[in-house]
Amino acid sequence: MASRPQGGFGVPDDQIDPQHFVVTISATGREVVTVVEDYGISGPKYDGQENANVDRVLRSRIDPRRWRLVASPLRSAFNERLKSRKYKPGRWQTGENRVHRLLGREMCVLLWAIEQCDEDKIPAAIIAWTGLRPEERWWLFAMAAHNSGKADDHDRGWRKAIRFGLTEGATPPDAQRSTLLDRL
Repeated sequence: MASRPQGGFGVPDDQIDPQHFVVTISATGREVVTVVEDYGISGPKYDGQENANVDRVLRSRIDPRRWRLVASPLRSAFNERLKSRKYKPGRWQTGENRVHRLLGREMCVLLWAIEQCDEDKIPAAIIAWTGLRPEERWWLFAMAAHNSGKADDHDRGWRKAIRFGLTEGATPPDAQRSTLLDRL
């Protein structure tokens, strides 16, 4: 089914494009889920140690409960895109999950939106995120990653704007339905 071998969500096994994201999920499901962007390059060595700051960037730490709320919509969206390219579908597993660099950027936008919001706004964020085109998600990632793209930058600049834009603008399906019925 796949046009070339890959692991996780669309990451090729070969070294054509080594840049990808790594989502680490604990076996217990009680520990924070981490998202790291791995550039697939080795930085210069200092005192025999590789410069990890060049090679990998911690993009997000997400509470396991919040992760469980978005894991299925992320998997569905990613697998739909992979299927259209004739790649095998992926699934989330405990341990490290490799995610294609473009899908990883899109994932970060959703995770950044929900990491600090009220839990009742997460469904609205998912709706707003699915309503964006991939190119729009990539643009939002690029805007935020430049100045506020590390895990601890959650309440600054574009990261803050992404949170408000995706959680405050959309309404969950039940609220949309009741608003529509009120108008009739």
